[in-house]
Formats: sequence, C-alpha cells, structure tokens
Amino acid sequence: MADSRQLLFGGAIVAPIKSSFVDASLFREVPSNQEVFVDTHTQQSLIIELLEQADAEADEVAKFHFAQLASDNDAISFSIQSVQTCLPQNVSPLLPAETTSVYVLHGSQQVAKFNEGKDGAYNHVHIVMAVIRLARVKTDIVISINAPQAVAEKSSEKASSAETIGVSLELVDEEMMGLLNNFEVKDWTLFV
Repeated sequence: MADSRQLLFGGAIVAPIKSSFVDASLFREVPSNQEVFVDTHTQQSLIIELLEQADAEADEVAKFHFAQLASDNDAISFSIQSVQTCLPQNVSPLLPAETTSVYVLHGSQQVAKFNEGKDGAYNHVHIVMAVIRLARVKTDIVISINAPQAVAEKSSEKASSAETIGVSLELVDEEMMGLLNNFEVKDWTLFV
C-alpha cells in the first residue's frame, strides 16, 4: 500500500499514513490531542497523541507511556519485549536532533473492545509504540500501531478477523519506521 502524507492536527504536523488507514474521526469522536486511524484491510489502528512531557527519565519514558496505555485500555495484562533508544538524526531526520529524543517499544496487551471484558473477550494485541520527546516544547508525541494477533471467541471482532489477524510484526515495524522517518512539525505554535 502506498503511503500518503497526511496533514495532522490542522496541518501543524505532516506524516505518511498508509492509504488503507481511514481517519476514525469520520465515524467516532476523537480527543483534540489525538489523531486516530483504522486500517480498512486489517484490524490495525494507528494513534498519534500529543501529551505533556511525562515526568519520567529518558530511558524509562517509553515504558511509562506503555504502562499508561495499558491502564487506559483496561488491559488485564501487558508485557514489554524491547525498548530501543534511537538516534533522532537517523530515525526522524525532519525533527531538530539537538532537542529531540526517540524511543521505540515493542510490547503486547490483553485487551477487550468496548465492554466485552465482562464476557472474557480479551484480544492479544501487539503494539509498536514510538515516543518522540520534543524537549524544546516539553511534549511527548506518542505514536502507537496496534496489531491484533489473536481475537477472543466472544469478541465482536471475531467475525471480521479471520483474514486480518496476525499481520507480520516486521511489516508493522516497517510502517512505524517509515512514519518516524518522514514525521515533520510544520507549525511549532501547536505546542504553545
């Protein structure tokens, strides 16, 4: 699938988004600090979130945001497979290297869609999370690609998931790296 450069947050940020991803705000409410996309061919989702810089040490910031995401998702369990500190000039060359830090985390969560947890319908979701810390504006940009790997029998996703679950984790990683490599802030007043 070809990527197209999308205007995010009113055009203040530009990033490549796979053409199969649809803007979720077309069919549900999305908070103003988020851009949310869902893949029309898979069960994947992409969330780009602007957050106040977390009170976490640099080497722990990705773990902090991942644990917060697990809490927000009401995950019954989560695990972190790896965390990588990246050189911003290599991974996100369109951002100012001297005030930018980039971390990439691979993890998984057991989460339910909507209120399906009461029925035990917890899905196994692999998550590739990148945290772009923009020290200059005291902001953490958290980018998550959620790729379901197993769907519970009682999940509402079960009927539509037969051909879409288990997307290659290597492809998900490539998607994240492509997004990071072309992520650009066009209007820094977004963070004021």
